[in-house]
Amino acid sequence: MGGPTITGGSELSRVEFGPEDLRLVREAVRSAADQHVPERAADAILAVHELAVNSIIHGGGHGVLRIDRTADSLVFTVEDSDGTSSKPEISEPAGQATSGRGLLIAQRLSDRLTIESPPGHTRVRLHLTLEPVAAGRA
Repeated sequence: MGGPTITGGSELSRVEFGPEDLRLVREAVRSAADQHVPERAADAILAVHELAVNSIIHGGGHGVLRIDRTADSLVFTVEDSDGTSSKPEISEPAGQATSGRGLLIAQRLSDRLTIESPPGHTRVRLHLTLEPVAAGRA
């Protein structure tokens, strides 16, 4: 799955994952988030974990996580071979539903969430805005 690169970004990490690899996904997210947005690391780990689980459940059992850094954001892209051929929608689940909250959780924990569904794929990008470096700090 060679999705488009992030314009102006540099790839920090890439993880191909399946059901047994969620720990590796969380570790990659933790490493990048601790380095670039440490105060939001827990949010990043939970949000990307939810996206990876969705890929496993709805996207053929596996996916790819790519982590990029742009000038102003840390971007987590989760892509899979979508088995449903429909664009996932973010919605509130029914009152007593025990599932269906992954995209909603990811959206609420991010600064921006985008969903693309080119034929045969689903690509979800979660953006966390980097804090500007204060004058005099490097």
